[in-house]
Amino acid sequence: MAEENSQKDVNYYGNIDYHLSKLNEIANLVEEQNKRFQVIASSKNDAIITSDETKKIVFWNKGAEYIFGYSAEEAVGQPLTLIIPRALHQRHDEGIERMNQRKEPPVLGHVLELNAVKKNGEEFPIELTLGSWDNDGKRYYSGIIRDISEKKKAELLILEEKKKSDELLLNILPKQVADELKSQGKATTKLFENVSILFTDFQDFTQMSSSISPTKLVDELNEIFGHFDDIMERLQMEKIETIGDAYFAACGVPEINEDHAFHCVEAAKQMFRYLEERNKKNELQWKMRAGIHSGPVVAAVVGKKKYAYDLFGDTVNTASRMETNGEVGKINISETTYELIKGRYNCIPRGKINAKGKGDLNMYFVE
Repeated sequence: MAEENSQKDVNYYGNIDYHLSKLNEIANLVEEQNKRFQVIASSKNDAIITSDETKKIVFWNKGAEYIFGYSAEEAVGQPLTLIIPRALHQRHDEGIERMNQRKEPPVLGHVLELNAVKKNGEEFPIELTLGSWDNDGKRYYSGIIRDISEKKKAELLILEEKKKSDELLLNILPKQVADELKSQGKATTKLFENVSILFTDFQDFTQMSSSISPTKLVDELNEIFGHFDDIMERLQMEKIETIGDAYFAACGVPEINEDHAFHCVEAAKQMFRYLEERNKKNELQWKMRAGIHSGPVVAAVVGKKKYAYDLFGDTVNTASRMETNGEVGKINISETTYELIKGRYNCIPRGKINAKGKGDLNMYFVE
């Protein structure tokens, strides 16, 4: 019997030691959690605000004082709408009422982006992490709030810079090609079977460039080519490049256009009309030739550092020959282009004309 009692004493005291050990562990955990809470509560980076089911503020940390400008004495006991923009008051009240009606507290936890208002009336963007719990028959809502004004400014700046870079890229490459280059890091070389190419240049440009200042010459070309660019955009054409006084554009690439020859002819006609009106008002007279040819081309982005969208193939060379073998004030087209537009324009046959590197080619003037 004495041995049994002795064993019971050992078990009893052993259990006490075990429970004391567990209580110490719990006490240490509570102390650690309290320390963490104090660090969080005293942080200036995040506001921690707790309200009860009546929507009154019951806890307001140092971070809330720093972010919103109210001291804890000013804020505690006030309705939560103290920091909510007036336009959002009704939405806030309805949301709290819906959550109060639930039997179990909704532990939300997800992050929301909203606007809040400071003591001085300034509205600013916040990031809110919301949670809730029940205690002694009451429901409480707690939010961790971070001022994201600087983050939003940085995001806006990044978006503005991205927009600028996108606009610059679109000044160099067609949108379809630019999108492919951004998404895949390269642009696919493509064959287009039905394209019309337009070349223009100015007569006596070399002589003209020696008679006026370089600045004046560049200003004149910039103004003229700017109007040409507008014409290309209106007629769904793609400007490829300018080479000195030569202007190189195409229709049917990279966007397929069954009316490519017609659009090229219309573009040339509008370019001539613009120069005619311009020459009436300016001392410097610009006399232009235009040539058009239709056929297949290969389109590709060439280069590593300075991207250039370019067209390759015999169609490009022949279009260039149409321009060099044309006449001032006239649109010179190949037989291929003539077959595509002859039902829509009156054309004057020129017969076979020898083109450098191409031999004799049938050419036509569009009236």
